[in-house]
Amino acid sequence: MTQTPGRRERKKQQTREKIARVALELFIERGFEQVTVTEVAEAADVSVNTVYNYFPTKEDLFFGLNQPMEASLAGIVRHREKGESLLTFLRQLLLGSLEPMKAMPSPEQDSTRQQVFRVIRESPTLQARGRQMTESVEEDLAHALAEDMGTESDDIVPRLVAHLILTLYSRIFAEYARRRLKGESSEEIHAGLSAMVTAGLDLLAHGIDASGD
Repeated sequence: MTQTPGRRERKKQQTREKIARVALELFIERGFEQVTVTEVAEAADVSVNTVYNYFPTKEDLFFGLNQPMEASLAGIVRHREKGESLLTFLRQLLLGSLEPMKAMPSPEQDSTRQQVFRVIRESPTLQARGRQMTESVEEDLAHALAEDMGTESDDIVPRLVAHLILTLYSRIFAEYARRRLKGESSEEIHAGLSAMVTAGLDLLAHGIDASGD
């Protein structure tokens, strides 16, 4: 009895991943705006209703396998170890998120990643959705930080901190793409992004006057 839901959930996850994978292949091949949800459903051998059951919008189809790494930030902040310094936690979290970048991606992985970046660059719709996602994550993070700081959710301090953290993530994403296109090694990219994160968090720790020291 207890195994049936597990199998059902695994099948749902497999279907979800298949639809998202097929959609991404079509988006990369033809561009986001040029592909319809009906075409995705046909290529994935499912009904259009099934696609919408898993992905309420076409944009969700694209981001189904490309969720930004900062999407779960608010939950992570809320569940960090009690008593741990928020700044220490954020430093470990952001620097830790860079660790996978030390490994050299396979040519296939690197090609897919660059094509995903290209599809986003060529689609105003996806760029707008990306900004919307960032704003939503920033709002959730500001609420989590306000709870942690014991302040109101509309207080300026947690909102500024949330904005800085999301800006760091945004710059990591853009700088990674730029450096990869430039042909830098994984070690060079990791070192550069680590320095960027450290500079941003040092600003958060010591204030704007420290940035000129």
